[in-house]
Amino acid sequence: MARKQPSAADTALIAAAGERGAAPTPTQLERWRAAGLLPRNEQHGAGQGRGSVSTVPAEAVDLVVWLSAHSRPGRRPSDLALEAFGAGLPIPEPTVRAAWLAAATDFRLDALREPAKDADRSDWIADVAQELAAKHGGKSVLLPQRMRDIDARIAAAGIPFALPELAPFDKGAYDTEPYTSRDLLTTTISGVLGGTSELSDIDIAAVSRALAPPGATVPVASMLEYPEEGTQLADINDGHGLTLLPAGDARNDLERVVAEASLAQLRASWQAVDRMHRWALSLCDAVEAELDALAAGQPPPECPGLKQWFFGITFGLNRLLLRQALLEPAPPTRARTSTAAMLLFMATGMSRLRAMVPDGQFELFPVLLPPFLHQLAELIRQPPFGIMAGVRG
Repeated sequence: MARKQPSAADTALIAAAGERGAAPTPTQLERWRAAGLLPRNEQHGAGQGRGSVSTVPAEAVDLVVWLSAHSRPGRRPSDLALEAFGAGLPIPEPTVRAAWLAAATDFRLDALREPAKDADRSDWIADVAQELAAKHGGKSVLLPQRMRDIDARIAAAGIPFALPELAPFDKGAYDTEPYTSRDLLTTTISGVLGGTSELSDIDIAAVSRALAPPGATVPVASMLEYPEEGTQLADINDGHGLTLLPAGDARNDLERVVAEASLAQLRASWQAVDRMHRWALSLCDAVEAELDALAAGQPPPECPGLKQWFFGITFGLNRLLLRQALLEPAPPTRARTSTAAMLLFMATGMSRLRAMVPDGQFELFPVLLPPFLHQLAELIRQPPFGIMAGVRG
């Protein structure tokens, strides 16, 4: 059956795109609209009882030019939506949010099947974590080679990881068993599916110590292993049902964080992934240059790279972000969105923390946090998201 001729508006749209080097077809326009990538033409009355006419939305030409350049057979429309949105193009909001939610909660839990109604959820989480760790644990490493190499060079230069000034703040590891990449994967999956009901402070401390060089002082791990007055992360709340960390399935909380974020905050989170990778490479380059200068007998007056490296070891978070960036320097679209959602989740947690611990030393955030994360956290503090959105018990 012959296709109907394109409307006058679509003919004009194709011509406008052609003037910018694109060659979309009427069929492509139909497919992009059906996928929610392209807004439909606007209908206006022609006046004097002459029916209606359609006009092309102002943003449509830019979208068509971009889609013409990036569409190809087999590409998922959701990936196109995410990439176009990240590039600053006005993809329709419902499409953007649906793609974000799908990618943000895609933890590649390919063995995941919800437990039977009469099954114990904790047992089910343990079974899923063990199954996935056995399947994927051999495909990952605990630390990227570049981090291991830099740690080795620091040790060879005679710089101690056990800093004397920090020794009083680290009481020693709670658990001295070797920690592997499979252990990390098991802990991560358990935390995603069960929140703080499956992820204790001891588990988080074990991750901090495992990512640190051997023998390093890790005060943040000690704080989690030996909390003062029995306070644990799971206990931190605002007294009105808002908790710092999810008590159950973290995917529910992640969905809420993504759904409540503004489009500007989602785009900033997407862009923060690029900034995270640039920060990681810049930090490694700086530390290696400072170590080169020390080896050549020309120590620089200051070593900001090494200082940041040791901040990561001491407090754990920067080390985790550095690992993430180096392990996946060019993530595919869905993985990039998952990382962006993780950064959004972290930044939101920092806003929650300000509300729950108002006397905290948050003036140290600009010093301790990587710039990309601190900037994102500051943006998340602004309306309409704000610090009062969170997990409700």
